[in-house]
Amino acid sequence: MRMPVRRDPRTGAWFFRTTVKTPDGKKLRLFGTAGATGPYEAFARTKLGAQEAEQRAIRDALGSVSVATPTVATLIAAAAPLAARKEVPTFHEWFTGRFWREWVVGRRNKHTEVVSELSIYEHHLKAAFGELRLDEIGAGEVAAFRASLVERRRGEKRINNVLAVLSKAMKCALDVELISKAPKVGLYKVERPEVEPWDFAQYARMLAAARAEGPDWCAAVCLAGEAGSRSGEVKALRWREDVDLIARTITVRQQTCYGVTTTPKGRTRRTSPMTSALEHALRGLDAAQDGFVVRNVDGSAKSDGQWNAVILRLCSRAGLPLKRWHALRHTFGTHAALLGVNPWRLQVWLGHKRIDETMIYVHVAENHRREIPEHVLAAAAGEADPDRKILRMLGARGSNVAANGAPEDERAAKAAL
Repeated sequence: MRMPVRRDPRTGAWFFRTTVKTPDGKKLRLFGTAGATGPYEAFARTKLGAQEAEQRAIRDALGSVSVATPTVATLIAAAAPLAARKEVPTFHEWFTGRFWREWVVGRRNKHTEVVSELSIYEHHLKAAFGELRLDEIGAGEVAAFRASLVERRRGEKRINNVLAVLSKAMKCALDVELISKAPKVGLYKVERPEVEPWDFAQYARMLAAARAEGPDWCAAVCLAGEAGSRSGEVKALRWREDVDLIARTITVRQQTCYGVTTTPKGRTRRTSPMTSALEHALRGLDAAQDGFVVRNVDGSAKSDGQWNAVILRLCSRAGLPLKRWHALRHTFGTHAALLGVNPWRLQVWLGHKRIDETMIYVHVAENHRREIPEHVLAAAAGEADPDRKILRMLGARGSNVAANGAPEDERAAKAAL
């Protein structure tokens, strides 16, 4: 008597247990677990894999008997799966259909992830796999595709990003039992690139260049370099909802990327204290304290093009190598670690989900020790609270005042214009 495949509630493994009768009247009891070590380890650990393992066990048991014998044919028919195997879609049909709806849209992937996955599909995966059925994509096809990316001189990090999207799509197809086995997609072992912050003197020059650029961009640079905000978070920051000049805090609750506003990275709201430099920059904005903090004259949000252009202009004006906005966040994290901030406090300020992300800045500070300027150390004199001590020193990095009362970094920037 044949029983359907079942799933072990303790281990989650799929197994089959069935009985077949040979033409000579003998009964054979067959049992096996899909994917377990033994004769059925090649099969996927799914319901479909257990059904295929059951069919092979029956074929092996009836081995030498001719399938033309009516009695044997009846046995084989009885041992067939109750439901016919599903028709396997092409990769294009799967990726743009169920996968996109159920695993990208349905699971509310962040907009940056959606844009990245769509770009990877259009530029890489569509041409290579679009017309192939999912069950036609194996280890050989993946290896050939990886080789083509290498031949096109794509970097290892980029290749890993492309292969990760392919792997995710294939594993999701395995989860819904459209295929019995997903190909292994080996990724390159790539070391995480070390953060490259500005040193103390360079950061002071960036602040001077930002002051010369205008109060709005000075505030933007301070939000990134004095509070560790990401550029997308600065774009979405609003006066009434996020800025408290009395308590001297800013609250990050959303970000804007590619013109779409979503929750911040990590989907976690955080509140960070202001340094004196950040507070001064925010109070220096002429606009009414409503709407976007960094905005155009008409109150509209600044475009991505404006943000990209101004950071390059600031680097050029300060006489520094060209870097993106994120270098200012790296600068805040590294300088805070160098000045002795508690790593768990820094984790909160930066909005990291895991402490190992924060420890990257601690390691950089330890491996690249920099001399701390005297005026930065002097700013913490007389302060006993460790957090306020760090904030005072962070806020003093760009405020070295000359005898005439003008900040030296500001005078240097003006002289360079």
